[in-house]
Amino acid sequence: MKQARNSQQVLTRAMGENKPVDSGLMLRSAALECRAVDGSVNQYEISFSSETPYVRWGVPEILSHSADAIDLSAFAEGGTGVLLFNHGMDAAYGKVPIGKVVKAWLDEPTRKCRAVIEMDADDPECVRLQNKLDKGMLTGVSVGYTVGAWMELTAGQKSSDGRFVGPANVAVKWTPMEISLAPVPADPTVGLGRNMTEEELKMGEENTNTVTTTTPIGGAAAPAATVLAIRSLPNAQLGGLASPAAPAAVDPVQAERQRSAEITVLCRSFQMEDVADDYIRSGTSIEEVRKGILDKLQARNAPLCAGAESGSGVKVTRDELDKVRAAAADGLLMRSGVSIEKPAEGANEFRSMSIKDVAVECLMRSGDSKAHRLSNDELFKRSMTPHSAFVSIADDVANRTVLAAQQAAPTTFQAWTSKASQSDFRPTHIYEVSDGGELEEIPQNGEFKEAKLGDEPVATRRLITVGKMVNFTRQMFVNDDFGQITRTLTAYTLAFNRGINKAVYQILLSNPAMLDGNQLFSLAHKNLGSGAAPGTAAFSEARRLMRQQTDMDGKTKLNIAPAFVLTGSSTETSIEALLASLADPSSNNSGVANVFRNKMQMVTDAELDVDSGAQPYYFAANPALTPTIEVSYLNGAENPIVESEVSFEHLGIRYRVYGDRGITLLGHKGLVKNPGVNG
Repeated sequence: MKQARNSQQVLTRAMGENKPVDSGLMLRSAALECRAVDGSVNQYEISFSSETPYVRWGVPEILSHSADAIDLSAFAEGGTGVLLFNHGMDAAYGKVPIGKVVKAWLDEPTRKCRAVIEMDADDPECVRLQNKLDKGMLTGVSVGYTVGAWMELTAGQKSSDGRFVGPANVAVKWTPMEISLAPVPADPTVGLGRNMTEEELKMGEENTNTVTTTTPIGGAAAPAATVLAIRSLPNAQLGGLASPAAPAAVDPVQAERQRSAEITVLCRSFQMEDVADDYIRSGTSIEEVRKGILDKLQARNAPLCAGAESGSGVKVTRDELDKVRAAAADGLLMRSGVSIEKPAEGANEFRSMSIKDVAVECLMRSGDSKAHRLSNDELFKRSMTPHSAFVSIADDVANRTVLAAQQAAPTTFQAWTSKASQSDFRPTHIYEVSDGGELEEIPQNGEFKEAKLGDEPVATRRLITVGKMVNFTRQMFVNDDFGQITRTLTAYTLAFNRGINKAVYQILLSNPAMLDGNQLFSLAHKNLGSGAAPGTAAFSEARRLMRQQTDMDGKTKLNIAPAFVLTGSSTETSIEALLASLADPSSNNSGVANVFRNKMQMVTDAELDVDSGAQPYYFAANPALTPTIEVSYLNGAENPIVESEVSFEHLGIRYRVYGDRGITLLGHKGLVKNPGVNG
């Protein structure tokens, strides 16, 4: 249930941190649409929710029934979803499940959620409920759910998919947690009904206006004009339906007591108890109180654009504690030297705080008003819990530190290598694919000829995992040294990228044998030039060798040219001059044009430097034209992964940084080497 409480923090009507956890579960009732499952005595198929709006505080509320809006994981195998009677509030049945949810699914064409439930045949009380279900005496179904985010639509505003028109509040992320059979339904249409917290249900237990009807077990809907079991406070207008008219003679004392009670409940439901007395003393009407609460909620929750342009009217709000987390994370990052383009509001204040000050602020925001009086050890112990705001901030800082280091890594392999994704760690053979050859004429009623594929693999792709661990210790906390963690995480991220960079260039330097038995750069592969200093003659030779490479058939010329020249630091200046000069640097006549000016991109990397002997340099084709060296990642994840752990065995937070990568030599046709010359 703790997860449900956390997700409630992003609602427009955010639950307070000190609110009981169960108040985060929202309920919605409906008329029971039910049929027995063929071949099973105890199983029934029911519909438990739909998109029919429910009006609260003058604004329709809708549960979106699209595939990306509903999380049915609670009812999956191993999930926590249960089947209850009356949400566990019945004195006879309590919170003990009356059966189980066999499966639940989204019926997208009808925009309904359906489930197969199975009653407990070994429990006499559950058998009693099943008998009433079979006889049509149980006519209600209700779902308990949490909402992760609302989409607010202003009057006349359409949602991005055009299915909803404002004014409306649409639950765009919500999770059903339990399904309950109920004595009576709250509304005649499936998936529709009173949506209130458990506290409101208990309040309304003694104040129920009921017009009853039944729905056949076969699932026929009740008539549209029928009103079913509206639970409400006396004389209030809930669910958009008018309450019964008041008697002609009204007791003023009783009416005032009733008004005061309603105001107290309304203010308590939205954590506004401090203004309840003012509303009561000033004689404010219930309708004016509702409007005032809505205004205060809008002022309390700053809106964030949710996939819509500014001014579109489609917004998702953020909880106040989320703003504090964002500001604290930005402040710690700036304090650690990470540049933040648009810091969150309040980030500069956190930038000047110590780690202990941030921990105190987090605890006080979570309701611990005496956190500033705690000793270092007690503050450390309370802050180092898996779900604390401080650990959440530290994790955010760690992840963003890794991302910033990844973007700043001084590596060059990305410019000229290809990139791939692999779904697992099993070695994968790569076969040579024809570059097309020549397309042949197909006569009338002729047949297409199948393209030729290589019979033998040219390479084998495999992934490895690399990583390290670092601890944010109690001593670092007391000494205010979180910067040690950000520096270490930065170093690990740079090391991950340097490892890829080194492995790529090591292939060029080591000149390994390929699966055809020949070395990468060899006379057999026709991609080894004559040793010479960088100049027009050497560049011309490399271009000629690459252009004359052929397809698998040995006849079709590929006609590819070098797009990159790869060099170490010792030949960087001479190659740079060749590519930038207007005149040919190797000619004594300044009137001879430099034909290679701006023809290639120079990639300089110190990994290509040699300790002794001639300094080689290399030429590479555009990787989109022919394969050379490929860098692959597990499921396309290029950034290292950072994970944290808070446990009793360690004083602090343990971070581990790891990544999965593979470097594969795919082909030789897009690579040419010049061995260089001594001196």
